[in-house]
This record gives sequence, C-alpha cells and structure tokens, in this order.
Amino acid sequence: MANTQFSDTIHVLVYIAYFKGKKMTSQEIASSLETSPSLIRKIMANLKHHQLLAPTHGPTQLALAHDPAEITLRDIYATLPGQAPLLNVDTHTSQSCPVGQTVPKVLSHYYQEIQAAAEAKMAKITLQDILNDVTLMQRLTSDDVQFG
Repeated sequence: MANTQFSDTIHVLVYIAYFKGKKMTSQEIASSLETSPSLIRKIMANLKHHQLLAPTHGPTQLALAHDPAEITLRDIYATLPGQAPLLNVDTHTSQSCPVGQTVPKVLSHYYQEIQAAAEAKMAKITLQDILNDVTLMQRLTSDDVQFG
C-alpha cells in the first residue's frame, strides 16, 4: 500500500488556505480527507513544529505561517516524519549471482538521481499553485453542474 502522508499533508494545508479566515475543526478537515480527526491533529502538530502552520488561538483558528506562494512542495516534503526516499532498492538479493550483486548498486545511483530531480521539481511548485488549481477546478466543476 502506498504511503499517502505527503498527499494528506498537502491536503490539510490547501484546506486551511482555501477556507482562510473561517473557523474550522480537525473533524471538518478529516471529513474532507475521509480520515480520523486524530490523524489531522497529528499532521497539524507536525506542521506547527516545522513552522508551516501558525500557532493557534483556539482550536478553530487555523492559519498558515507563511503566504502559500512561499511554501513549496519541497518544504512540505521535508516535514514528513521518517522521510523516506521516493524509491527504494531491494537489497536482499543473491550475492552469488552477478546480477544480484550489482543491480542494487546500479539502481541506487539512478534512484538518487530521480530523488534529486523530484525534489528540484517540488521546490518549483508552491502551495499557491495547488490552491489555484483547486480553485480553478472547483469553478469548472460548478460551471459543469450549472450548465450541464
């Protein structure tokens, strides 16, 4: 099963930015993600620890610590607990086989390049970019419903 921590963390931040200035609860955010409020509180605590969420004055006053245009996907990715690489090499291979001996070493090199490229791309995508796309898709969807 794929790890959705990154996606869920982005989702929480987009939700808070989208509903900026409105009172919101972990239950409401959890409903959007179809998960438990305790997971949302854990994500938010981690985001506060990494200074992407502002300290709150009451449980319903949520706000980003920075403008969405200043928060990159790389910034968000860096907050993930136990941040694992995107790709992992199977190192449990036969050392008596020439392929088993060398494929993990060869793949490690390529996987490091892929990781670096992915992180470089993440550094160019901001939370504002995602928020803009969410807003646009919401408008298009509501237009389809109205004119459909």
